[in-house]
Amino acid sequence: MGTISLNFHVDVPLERVAMLYQQLERIPEWQYDILEVKDVSGPLDHVGAFYTLVYWRMGRRLEQRMLVTQYDPPRVMQQTTNTPLGGRMTSTTHLEASEGGTDIHWQMEYRLPGGFVGVILDKVLFRVAFERTVKQYNENFKALAEGAVPPHEPVQGRGSVVKADGR
Repeated sequence: MGTISLNFHVDVPLERVAMLYQQLERIPEWQYDILEVKDVSGPLDHVGAFYTLVYWRMGRRLEQRMLVTQYDPPRVMQQTTNTPLGGRMTSTTHLEASEGGTDIHWQMEYRLPGGFVGVILDKVLFRVAFERTVKQYNENFKALAEGAVPPHEPVQGRGSVVKADGR
């Protein structure tokens, strides 16, 4: 199992940062490779809430259902998913008020499919690529939260949200 941990600071109060993380329709604005968010069960304000991320990888459209497995507002949210290619991931976001803004501590624990081959791919390919991607997500989130990008204008990429009822 691999672990990636990243920390960054946003010059916005904790409550506003927590609110932005809860706005699923905004995910494609800061996660540039997300095409859409769909099948939203409702607000992410409780364990058991879920939604599906749709993204483009390896030349194909993939979907990944995210399940909230821990929620302690406004400071902690954890989500777990099985990846479309057979892996498993748990991501945990901790928010902490700091210096007039918010420190964000993000950690992902993951297991790639493929046994020994998956371990090798992780060491030479996946970890470095995904860590670079998440660093860009963090920079985009910071820009969006701090108002460097107008609301509802993607930092990089385009996307949309579809609720579980199709709207």
